Formats: sequence, structure tokens, C-alpha cells
Amino acid sequence: MEKKKYVEDLVEGQNVRDRFAVRTKMPPKEYSKGWFFRLKVGDRTGDIPLVYWGGVDRQMVNDLYERIKVGDVLEVDGSVTTYRGDLQISISPDDFHKLRRADIGSIDPSEFMPTTDRDVEAMFEELMEYAAEIEDKGLYSLTMSFLEDEPFAEAFKRSPYSKNYSYNYLGGLLEHTLDDVRLSYHVTSLYSELDRDLLLAASIVHDFGKVLEYEHYTSIELTTEARLIGHTVLCERLVRERAQKIDDLTDERSLKLSHIILSHHGDFEWGSARSPRMEEAVALHHIDLLNVRMRGFLQAKEEVSEEDEEMVYVSKEGIQRPIFKG
Repeated sequence: MEKKKYVEDLVEGQNVRDRFAVRTKMPPKEYSKGWFFRLKVGDRTGDIPLVYWGGVDRQMVNDLYERIKVGDVLEVDGSVTTYRGDLQISISPDDFHKLRRADIGSIDPSEFMPTTDRDVEAMFEELMEYAAEIEDKGLYSLTMSFLEDEPFAEAFKRSPYSKNYSYNYLGGLLEHTLDDVRLSYHVTSLYSELDRDLLLAASIVHDFGKVLEYEHYTSIELTTEARLIGHTVLCERLVRERAQKIDDLTDERSLKLSHIILSHHGDFEWGSARSPRMEEAVALHHIDLLNVRMRGFLQAKEEVSEEDEEMVYVSKEGIQRPIFKG
């Protein structure tokens, strides 16, 4: 089934025969005619509730529910209804509606996940140009060992930066990294105390562990490695492994780079293995935090409508803050 209709296109009373990715699921419950369950499904334009109205055969309804997993793509044949003023997709076997899992091989992830608005190849080319500014042979060779590794580079270009807060779309990791590198480049002209080569290299590689942090086939989900170890440690391991193969990279430079990676979140409760203890580590932490907070704010401002009583965004600490409607 080729995807033709997106969530943003759905209107009440419409028959819908298309495919949607499963975001969340709620267990079956009893109702007047039998058993039903709810899902939240979506695509790159948004999410919508889906309700499967099953019959009296509880086991059949439960078996269907259990076969559906978060991240699956479902072929949906149902109708668009409203519940308490909000749209939902209703599926009832009594109305010859159907719900089944789609063939994985036919799925294009970009149909179900938002993608950066920027030109990915242009961003990557700009990142390569900044890498070429690194004069230290060891740091340059280390950085290029990642950027010139085609399988790694392609995964890096596709990866999201986060699941919820900011840059949470395909290509978001590259976009965030380039934003950090641009700021790092300019900050070194303001503070002569900073080691320019070290900060540039660190700003390029510091989030490479996020390539291993998320699965992003139809939704952004944390990997087991990310849940147990975290991307900062994963990144430091990746970088240290390659650093050991770079003849021009001194042990001292490699150690300093490891420290910047492990401390760039700044605080232990934010996932840092160490607090920043070098000028370059302090600089990257605040550069990184500025970009995350600004992008989170700007995304929240784009996503709310003028009808909302109060536009708010959620800070990195999980605190809701108001947005001025100017």
C-alpha cells in the first residue's frame, strides 16, 4: 500500500485506507458490544488516536493487540470520527474495516518521521570545511576518520539528535552538530585562551555516540545501549578506539578530547561523567546548551497555534515556561 494520505489531511467522515506508524498502545478494555483497544498512530505530519472496536471474542482482540508493537507500521482501513472534539480513526470489523501489519520491506521511514528542513548534503559539506580548519594533524586525522567513513557518515546524516526536546527529526544530529561547530569557531576568536583545534574537533565528534543511541525506523526510540550506558560514554569509546590508531595524535590530546566528550552535558544529573575542568570543556558545554535550548524554544513556538490560550515550551529540566505572543 503506497502512502497517499497523511494525518494533517484527515477530516471527519472520511474513509481512510492508508498506513500509519504505531507510537503508543493501551491494553484492551470492555465496552457495550465487546472489547476494544486504543493506539496512537502517526506519520511525519502528526499523530492521531486509533480505536479498534472488537467483538465479544476477548481472546481474538487481545491476540491482535499483542501482535502490534510500538514502531510497527499498520495498514489501516477505517473511518475518521470525532471523540470529545478531537479526530480519531475508528476501526470496526462489523463495518468491514481492517487492521494489519505492513510489509517492512516496503516502508520509507521519511513517511513516518519528520526530517530536517535543511539540505543534508550541504550541511555535511560545510562540516567537512570546518574540519579542514583543524591544523593539528592528529586531531584532523581522527575527525576525518569518522567523516570519511561512508557507512558511519550516512548513519550520522540520518540520525535524530533527541527523542522529544529539540532537533528530534531525521538529520537533526547533523544539524545540531553543525550549529555547535559554527558557534565554537566564532567563540575561539573571542577567547584567545581556548585551544582552537581541540574545541573544533570536540564540537564535531562530541555527539557521535548518538548514532548508536537511537533506533529511528518509524519512531525515535532509545537503544538498550543508550538506556544502560548513555551516548556520552558510547561516544568516548568510539573516539578512543579510533584515536589509538592515529599515529600523530598524542596521548595527552586524546585524553583531553575524552574529557570534553564526557563532560559536555555539564552536570552529573544531565548525564555527564565529569564536570567540565578545562576551558574548552566549559566552552563546549555552554555552546551545546545554548543550541539545545534555543532550538527547543523555536520548535515549540512553531508547533503551537495562535488559538492556544498560552504558548509554552518545556525546558531541558522539564519545566514549562511561557512564550511571549508578540
